[in-house]
Parts: sequence; structure tokens; C-alpha cells
Amino acid sequence: MTRRVMIVGASAAGLRCAARLRRLQPDWGITVLEKATTYSLAACGFPYVLSGDIDALDELRSTAWGAVRNRRFFEEVKAVEVLEGHRVLSIDPKAQTLEAEGPDGVVCLGWDELVLATGASPVSLPGQPVHPRVRSFHVKEDVTSLKKGLIDGDIGHVAVIGAGLVGIELAEAFRSMWGAEVTLMEAVRHPLPQLLDDDAGALVRSVLESEGVMVRCGAAMERIEVDDTGVTVFCSEGDPVRADMAVVAAGVKPNVELAKSAGVALGKTGAIAVDGRLATSVPHIWAAGDCIEVRHVVSGEPVHCPLGSLANRQGRVLAGVLAGREERFMNVAGAMAVKVFDLSVAAAGCSLAEALRQGFNAEAVWMTTDDRAHYWPESEDIHIQLIFERETSCLLGVQAVGRGQVVEAVDVAVQLLLHGVSVERLEGIEHCYAPPFAPALAPLAVAAFVARNHMEGVRCMSPLATVAGHRVLDVRLAAEQKARPWRWGESLHIPMEELRSRLAELDNAGPWFVVCERGTRSAEAVRWLGEQGLDARYLGGGMIWRCNALGDRE
Repeated sequence: MTRRVMIVGASAAGLRCAARLRRLQPDWGITVLEKATTYSLAACGFPYVLSGDIDALDELRSTAWGAVRNRRFFEEVKAVEVLEGHRVLSIDPKAQTLEAEGPDGVVCLGWDELVLATGASPVSLPGQPVHPRVRSFHVKEDVTSLKKGLIDGDIGHVAVIGAGLVGIELAEAFRSMWGAEVTLMEAVRHPLPQLLDDDAGALVRSVLESEGVMVRCGAAMERIEVDDTGVTVFCSEGDPVRADMAVVAAGVKPNVELAKSAGVALGKTGAIAVDGRLATSVPHIWAAGDCIEVRHVVSGEPVHCPLGSLANRQGRVLAGVLAGREERFMNVAGAMAVKVFDLSVAAAGCSLAEALRQGFNAEAVWMTTDDRAHYWPESEDIHIQLIFERETSCLLGVQAVGRGQVVEAVDVAVQLLLHGVSVERLEGIEHCYAPPFAPALAPLAVAAFVARNHMEGVRCMSPLATVAGHRVLDVRLAAEQKARPWRWGESLHIPMEELRSRLAELDNAGPWFVVCERGTRSAEAVRWLGEQGLDARYLGGGMIWRCNALGDRE
């Protein structure tokens, strides 16, 4: 039976749905309504246009073979009708019609199936004035305006409010390409709070500061005052920040007004509630993309996870469902990644803080290792935090930071998270091994070994742990100690190579806190000490993580 499908929104989810549905149902009527005249822009690339990594905005709406994704492309190549410049005003679910305002006035269109792919909009903070010097970063006009101000020399200092994914990318773009002063403000105590715990977040902050970004964490914006020459941002902590421009990157909120007006139910997150088939509460109305909430595979709770990767998958799944196929959009692990200058950051699942909030008896371990064979010339350190449930040893989350192959490790962890595997199962993962590509033991497997040891009593402490009440035992070589000295009080230095023969020098006046460069030797030392009846634990991630995270800060 021929069906008439209307899709509201010409971004990732809407257009992906339309294109696949046309392949599956070549005789159906498929129309996409879009209020803008420029669409199908890969908005995730906006910061990289500003940074100069991508030459022009038009590259973000071109295919891999150089075709521009405009109305002609979708009509001639995809056989999908696009009504651009049409804003949907209302939906009548009973009559199965909608009204849209276009260049020629208001039109009324009928539909058999309606897809809402209305996306999300930037969050505005309380006290945020409407002024050209105060911007969000969400549409192409934001990119062109900021780039013009930088080229013309009107912007020399930018206050970026929000150290999430976009805020971090903007800080790098302003600083690396344009040499602008950047003050990055975040209400939480570390950058990327939706992605990382403070242990990994401290590594990100350290790199930002080393590149000249002024980072103000724990500084919630209270108000912005603006005049003809600049802006002044007042925060909960610290002095006001005077800048030429303020960019608010405080996240996005789902566009649900149209759905609400049609009687579509919203979920706990405020986004559109859908089932696994992406059906809403109203028959024949479906939704996909940044306007919906999905279910998290670890917590089982609904989450709003506006990612282009998920939106594309949702659009594809929904096309299959509409065409009559038995397809489902599965629960998500929320895998994300971001580039921070030459540092790579990736995470999936729950952070330790989030897992504890969800009621899990969660613990974490930290490790530093090589992304390839340690003797390979291009090998790099990567830092991994593994979060797991104590009783079941079920994997809950993973975070990885470093200049090496970080994203690859997290991509593997995501697949395991989606299947609810345990730490023991993680120990047995198989990987492709050759020195130019990987170490003999996969970094994730090593992280699982660390977690298993932790549960067996070889206790791993946070890289940022305080050592009050502990005696510090440094098992590194003298050269390592000199290059990266322990600067948080007194320490006893016994190299690992001498520890067995010098165990008598240790006593029960501990507990002992053992440190080495990466955590490997100190973990082994803790096991030895435990066999002697001594109370000991070790520095997770080692001195490399601690010193990289803290820099010159104590």
C-alpha cells in the first residue's frame, strides 16, 4: 500500500530516514519539511571550520565525492521531496494533517505517517543578554560571525562559558588558529563533566592550561554585562572576566514544542519519549534525532544524548520500521570523543560519579600504559579509568585520555558495555597484535587485570589521592625519581629491584602508599607487602598520570 510520509527536520535523523525509506519503499510519497534554506550541514564540524582545519562551511554539506547536499541533490539523487523554507506551525493528529508556512504562504498537507526530527537548540543561561557580543555556537551564522570578528581583529579575548565538548573545541580553535586569549569557565570542578571524572578531567585541564587557555573551574556564571566595547562575565568564584566576546556553550535542549502541541508525551529528560521502534505516544507519529530521549544501557534510565552518530542510526532504524521491518533502536552507552589540542579524550558508559548517583556499588581503577609496543618509536602513553560494580564485577564505564590510540580502546569497550560483560570477560578480549599497532596485551585487558587485582586486595588509589596518614614508598629508579620527583611530603626510596631484599626496612607504622611511574611496579610491590602482613595500597596510573594532571598545581 502506498503511504504518504512527512518528515519535519532536514538534519541527520530526518534525511537519513527519508533516504533509506525511499530505497525500501520506492513508490511511497516522502516529503521533508525544513524551515531553513541551508541544511544537511554536519554541525559537529563547525569548530573545525573556525579552527581552520576545514577550509569552508560548504565542505560540511558535501558528500564524500563532492556533491552538495541541497534540494536538487535530494530530489534528483535520493528521490526525496524537500520543502525548504517551510516552518511547521501545527499538527492535527486526528485529521493527520499539518500546516506549514513557506515562501508562498501557509499550506495544509496530509500524511499517513509523521516523523518528528526537530533537533535541539542551544541552552541559554539565566542572565544571558541578547546582544551581538554574546553568542551561542549552534548554527552556521555563529561560525561566520565569529570568524569575521577574528579576521577583522575585533575579537582578541573570548570568554567561553561551558567546558563541555563544544566549549573545549572552541577554546582550541580560538587559541591555536587565531592566538586569541581564551578564558574557559565551567561550573563543575573539572572540564568535560558529562564525560569524565575529576581524575581524567584534570589531565584535560592541564593540557588546556599548557596551551595558554585560562581555565576557571567551579565558576558558575551569574550574569553577563555587555556594552559597545566588550562583555564582563561575573562568576560564582573569582574576579569578573572582561572579554571582547562571550560564547555560551552550555549544552542543548530538545526542540519539543511542536510535539507537545500535537499531544505527544515527553519523557523524564524533557525530550520526546519513544519506544524501541521510535514510536511516540500518538499513533502514526514517530520521532528521531536530538529531540528524543533514549535508554542508557548501564543505568537503564532515559537519557538525552544528542549525538550525530546516534541520530544517523535512529534515522536509518526508523526508515526500516516504517517500511515494515522488525528493527529496533537499542540502548546506548553514550560513547563520545573530543580532541583537545594534541590530546585525545574518549569515554563511554557511566562515570564513577554517575554510577554512584545511580545507586551502583561502583569502584574505579586507573592505569597508564603504552598504546603500542613500548619499544616502538611512535608509542604514546594512554591513561585509562575503568568503572565497575564491586559485587558483580560488571563493567559500568571507561574513560581514556592520551596522545595515543585512545578512541580505538574505548570503541572496543563500548561493544562490551552494550552486552553487559564483566571484568573477567574483559580480561579475555582478543586483539590484533603487531608492535606498530598494539602492545602484546591489549590496554583494556590490562585495565581489567588491574580491576581484578583491586578486588583481590591490591588496592588502587586515585591519581589525585591525598596521602595524609600514609607513608610513601617510592619504588622507582633514581633517574626516574629525579626526572619526576615526589613533591607531596616525605617518601622512602627503595627501587623495585631491591625491595625483596630490603623488606625488613619496612615496618607496620604504615599504611604504606606505593608509587612508581605507571602503577605496574607499585601494584606488584603492594602484593609483596601484603604477603608480609603490611597494610599498603598504590597510586593508580602512577606518577605520569599524577604529574600530568596536576602540573604545577599541588
